[in-house]
Amino acid sequence: MTRLSYTRAIDDVLRPMGFERRGREWTRVRGEMKEQLDLQKSWVDGSVTVNVWAKNLETDRILSSIPCDAEMGIIQFGVRIGALIDGQDRWWKNDPNGPAELAEAVRTYALPWFDQFETLEDQAAKRYGRGGLQPWRSPSIPPLAVTLYRLGEIDEALALFDAPVPKTAIPNLVAKCKCVQRWLQEQRSETPQPR
Repeated sequence: MTRLSYTRAIDDVLRPMGFERRGREWTRVRGEMKEQLDLQKSWVDGSVTVNVWAKNLETDRILSSIPCDAEMGIIQFGVRIGALIDGQDRWWKNDPNGPAELAEAVRTYALPWFDQFETLEDQAAKRYGRGGLQPWRSPSIPPLAVTLYRLGEIDEALALFDAPVPKTAIPNLVAKCKCVQRWLQEQRSETPQPR
């Protein structure tokens, strides 16, 4: 009897859920969300863990279409499986039950993680920190602004940029924010206002 590999054990959980495998990476698209998992192998000791990723493809498309000298787009957000289990970084190595345990952790913790980002409201609040970000300092500001725009909240999106730019702000982030701010102002001027 051959021992089940980590890749095979995870594949057995994810394929029936609509994920396609490419090497040690699994991807599916549900609605606008691209959901991914990858099996990461440590170059130090050969142990493995799983990273879980997601991004909204339509928000990314809009953000990437905004004219800007800085590269635009959403950085995929993710988390390691251990953080979902108990907040600890977890790695599996040389454990005969390891593949089954890791696959069960994927089923129990990773798959439900995707569900918390189903709506744009969820993404604004749970992914981008709606209402709690420091202006001009978070890489989540540009995608949050576009998400708010998609929710019809242009004024709230523009308010993200009301504070003065701090001297310690990252120049590349400021450039991206200014591009999104300018784009939102154009969108607002093109939108018919109620009488």
